[in-house]
Amino acid sequence: MSEDRFRKRGLAAPVYLPSLLITAAEGALLPILPVTAVGYGYSLAEAAVVTTVLLVGTMVFEIPASWITTKLGERRSMLLGTALGALSTLLAFLHLGYLSLIVAALGFGAAHSLFGLARHSLLAELVPPEHRPKSMSLLGGMFRGGMAIGPVIGSAFIALYGVEFGYLAAGVMCLAAGAAVFSVPTTKLSTSPSGQAGNIWAVAKREAPKLATLGVASAIISAGRTIRLIGLPLLAIQLQIDPAETSFIFGITGFIDFSLFYLSGIIMARYGKFWSSVPTLLALGTTYLFSYMVTDVATFWIMASVTALANAVSAGINMILGADLSPPGARSEFLASFRMLTSGGVAIAPAMISVLTASIGLAGALATTGLLNFVGAFLFWRYLPIYAPDKKSP
Repeated sequence: MSEDRFRKRGLAAPVYLPSLLITAAEGALLPILPVTAVGYGYSLAEAAVVTTVLLVGTMVFEIPASWITTKLGERRSMLLGTALGALSTLLAFLHLGYLSLIVAALGFGAAHSLFGLARHSLLAELVPPEHRPKSMSLLGGMFRGGMAIGPVIGSAFIALYGVEFGYLAAGVMCLAAGAAVFSVPTTKLSTSPSGQAGNIWAVAKREAPKLATLGVASAIISAGRTIRLIGLPLLAIQLQIDPAETSFIFGITGFIDFSLFYLSGIIMARYGKFWSSVPTLLALGTTYLFSYMVTDVATFWIMASVTALANAVSAGINMILGADLSPPGARSEFLASFRMLTSGGVAIAPAMISVLTASIGLAGALATTGLLNFVGAFLFWRYLPIYAPDKKSP
């Protein structure tokens, strides 16, 4: 799409609305997957495996998702992803047992990966570089909005009909996402085909310097955000903060995160990607490093607010980097490797917190992961000017 014809509102039906819906479906699933596993008679640890399978499935399926996107194109791959998501939630809804729940979680992870990679490839083609900061940060807002409304919609179905109907709500949202994509004519979502025929390894080898630097930095920022969602609830439990008060704190700080997401696009459009990525990692790293100073509700409020603000300032950064780094004619192949790194950051973060907490305690675990954020900040500072210099509007 040429610069003079580009309008963000043209992405509403094919990108923003379906992204909101499919993220809402994931938001509805995450709280009830372990509940269902416990209902089958399994332990909390075994219940946690189901959620982990969903996250790992997202990471592992990035490479097959690239192959499918290369063969089918972005629009049909997004439609296939929403259909697979709906079928996976239906499998969980049928209440067939623990193994079927594992398969359903794996299937939804694969669906999320396929939809996400195809969407990322589509945006890399359709959005001119100078429009990416605001367009991608708006997409980041859809992710945050989906994660906020998904559990609310799911809880309404659960309250009315039972836990299994939470899966039905997620399935309906997947189908609605597919309908939004389907409503857009194929001609409006046409992209140039890849010239690599799905040869992911060749592209990854050629683009290894980008992946080993900014790709790793993006994985670290993904892990840093996920650690916030895992470590802070554990810290609230350790401080013996009332669960209702904890939920209220996360609700308010989540609103901070959601309400300021577009600020990230403004910062990146005006000042560059450095001022979105590096401050986020420095803020997260410093906050985690000094988490041992969080000893009561007041200091917990401060920590939750700072991490929410840092998360908001970096909305869309990985989407922009993936698009900016993608070489012409090899979008989906490069994004398979890039997104595998970022999904890996999300999937590995829970394991890092669990292992480190068991060995050195929660404060030590958060401090250790805080140090990792400083590594990511250095990588962004050093390699953004080399591999992803900012493109300003004339």
